[in-house]
Amino acid sequence: METSTTVRDSMDVRRRAHELGLPPLGDISILPRGFATAATQGELRHESDASTLRKLLIEAGVPVQQLEPSDHLPIVVQKGADWLAPTIFVGSMLMTQNPYAIQIALGVVESYITDFLKARLPTGRLRLSFVVEIETAESKSFKRFDYDGPVAGIKDIAPLLKKLHDE
Repeated sequence: METSTTVRDSMDVRRRAHELGLPPLGDISILPRGFATAATQGELRHESDASTLRKLLIEAGVPVQQLEPSDHLPIVVQKGADWLAPTIFVGSMLMTQNPYAIQIALGVVESYITDFLKARLPTGRLRLSFVVEIETAESKSFKRFDYDGPVAGIKDIAPLLKKLHDE
């Protein structure tokens, strides 16, 4: 099964959350679908597994926030052999002070997805995106990292995110 990864510049997600009237982002936050393009909060949706993923991460000791207004967002249910994960924001402080939290989070995602795709493996694919905050004394920027490939490839993501942050 073919694997692809892409890295590209991303918008300032902290500013974008403020523009949409959403709460401030945590060190790890699950972003809703439509976050980059929505004109209003009413256009935002959560992926069907976002709240389950959040609960599993919290149980594993990874403090994660599901970014939404005070009212819960509607859920998008997508059928198919692939698993489209919600986009996960990773703050610069977390990458600097606790990079192991990313490895733990990816382990939780891998376990959950393996169970989810059990009936579809080895044909099931994972699509997972991260937005990484990169902060230096001189500037702040955001990079989006997209992964599309087999579940087994998730083991390679944490070092790639660390490298992206440190460049």
